[in-house]
Parts: sequence; structure tokens; C-alpha cells
Amino acid sequence: MTTLVPSDDETRIRALYQRMLDSWQDAAAYAECFAPDAEYIIADGMLERGRQEIIDGHKFIFSTWARNSRLEGRIDRIRFLTPAVAILTAYGRIAYLDHRLSDENEPTIYTLTAQKADDDWIFVAYQNTPIGGR
Repeated sequence: MTTLVPSDDETRIRALYQRMLDSWQDAAAYAECFAPDAEYIIADGMLERGRQEIIDGHKFIFSTWARNSRLEGRIDRIRFLTPAVAILTAYGRIAYLDHRLSDENEPTIYTLTAQKADDDWIFVAYQNTPIGGR
């Protein structure tokens, strides 16, 4: 029986995704997971272009509706398009710790594009799409 061992690049991408989950609630740390010119699209169609817009947008949401929340998720698939570009499909949700917004606590599919830069990985594009089943 053959056991598949993740490549170093896959391991780094998974660590980057975990860092993104762990930095939820810290706008600057969250944005550091993304390239300076990343495109970030959320479910309502809002587009943030670049790290500073991601910081600004998340400072706002972390002080309002997402204040008492946690980002949860798991990678379903990593597909390498080239040795330096990978597409991640992940499933997750924003968990509200006080359950006050349970109607918005729906499962989401995340699509992220990671790019290798200086032997490390960074997200260059992000899109989330609710998949229902509240």
C-alpha cells in the first residue's frame, strides 16, 4: 500500500490557510495572508482590491457584525495549475460565538488562489459563496 505524503509546497499552503483561519478578528494579521494586490470577493459581491482594502474592510466587520465570531474551515482540495500557482477549494463558515446571527451562519465554499513568492506562498485571489443549508 502506498501512502501519499504531501509535498513541501502543499504543506506550506495548508499552513497559510490555517494562519488565515487563526488570524480572524485581527484585520492586519488576516490581510498579511494576502498579496499586496490581492482581489478579495465576498458573498454579497463586495470587492476589495489589495491588502489595505482588506484591512480596512475587516476592521469594520470585526467591529460590527463579525465582532464575536470565529472563522472555521477545512481544505477539500488543492490543485496545482503550475509549480507556482495552486487553487484551493475549502468549506467553512463564520461561527458566531454568541449565536445572535444564526441566520447568517451558513456554510460557505471558499475558492482561493495561492501563488509561490520567494519560496513561500501567499493568496492572490479569494472568493466566498454561501452554499445554503442554514
